Amino acid sequence: MKWIARGKEKVKKHIAKLVRAEVEDMLPIIAQVVDSQNIREEERPSCYHFFQDPFGNKDLYFRLKDRLLDLGVPVQDVDIDIADFEKWLDKFSDVKKYYQREEDLLIEKCLEHYMAFRYLELGPNDVYIDVASAKSNWAIILNDKKIKSFRLDMSYPGGIHGINIGADAGNTNLPEGFATALSTQCAFECFMGDADIRFIGEAGRILSKEGRYSILPLYMNDTHIVSTSPYCDQKNIVIDRGAKRVWRSDGKKVPFARFYSPESFKERIYSNIPDGMAGKVIFFRNLPDVMKHYPGQRIYCFFMFYCEMKKVSDR
Repeated sequence: MKWIARGKEKVKKHIAKLVRAEVEDMLPIIAQVVDSQNIREEERPSCYHFFQDPFGNKDLYFRLKDRLLDLGVPVQDVDIDIADFEKWLDKFSDVKKYYQREEDLLIEKCLEHYMAFRYLELGPNDVYIDVASAKSNWAIILNDKKIKSFRLDMSYPGGIHGINIGADAGNTNLPEGFATALSTQCAFECFMGDADIRFIGEAGRILSKEGRYSILPLYMNDTHIVSTSPYCDQKNIVIDRGAKRVWRSDGKKVPFARFYSPESFKERIYSNIPDGMAGKVIFFRNLPDVMKHYPGQRIYCFFMFYCEMKKVSDR
């Protein structure tokens, strides 16, 4: 029976070793969670995340607009046409159906796709890419509307497979002039490190002479911050130079979300627009009215970045 006892002892030691390894791996996460709970009230995420109470902070966005203008970044004031949006929703009912599961974010998600569609003026002569699409069916819906569309994401197998393009948005390996239009909806803020800057250059390369793209929402804040979950190992998180790290407090394991200040937006994005392209920030100034129209919905897309190839006469 000694061999049975020795076998049990080996199993116990092996299990103890596995438990110790698991605990050691968890120690940095535990320290991060403790740190996230011990920050001062003025440093809590609710002070920075405008989507927590965008209506209550609406004056901030008008100030951000003025700061962008002072920095020389073009800003166009726009009012969202609610009646036109609702007509579009009837036509694109599959978008609304897909985002029903988002509950209080339903209108925000639909608005993002509506504004991309309207400002890119997508039509049957376009070749469109939904960048960082994940599992979105937006490209499928557009193809059903006879608009040739692809969806690009790092999670797909590399290369072009049907409508799926597996690639880094900043290094797609697509031919020059492949597409006429690109957009990202609620994804660009997750482009960690220099991925946001690289995308700006790559977009200029893969767009045709009539090309244009949109980024929305363009997450703006009074200060440059990176929001990250304390449940994500920070060894893998790149905090921008000059940015403040802010712990998420919603329990979601989102490793990275960037909020530009007007100054960091100009430095990282606007100043890196390729020659031959022109960009502007679009400010949806009547968003508080849209919020009132849809009570109970969280709507926060105050800003969109729009960029297009310059006409030959403008170069």
